[in-house]
Amino acid sequence: MTITELIPYGIIKSQIKVDDNIGLVSCNSCVKFCETGGEEKMAEMAERLKKDGYKIVDTDLIGVACDLDQVKKETFDGDVIIVFGCDAAVDNIKKLAPDKKVLPALDTIGIGTRDREGNLSLVKRF
Repeated sequence: MTITELIPYGIIKSQIKVDDNIGLVSCNSCVKFCETGGEEKMAEMAERLKKDGYKIVDTDLIGVACDLDQVKKETFDGDVIIVFGCDAAVDNIKKLAPDKKVLPALDTIGIGTRDREGNLSLVKRF
C-alpha cells in the first residue's frame, strides 16, 4: 500500500484563487486506509474551502486512482483539480486533464503495510 500524508491546508490554499472553479478528486483505496483521502477527507476539504469563500464545482470518488482505466472520465469539472491520491493518481489526472491545473492534496511518503487491527507501518520511505 502507498503511504501518504496531508499537505497543510495553507499550502494548498496558497496555490488557488477565490475565483477558481475547483474540482476535488479522491482515490478510495490506500489513502482511505491512511485516513488522508476517501470520501470523508474530500468532503472535509470541500467544506473548509467553501467556508473560506472558494467555489467547489465537482467531487469525484475513484476506486483506485493509480489505475488509469478506473480514472477515465469524459471531463473533469473545474479549472483546478485537487487530488487526494498518491503521486501516481496525480499523474493520471494530469494525463486525462492536461488543460487543468492539477494540485496534490497529499505527499506520497513511501510504501507500507496494514495489520489486522488497521495499524499502518511504513516499510520503505521514498
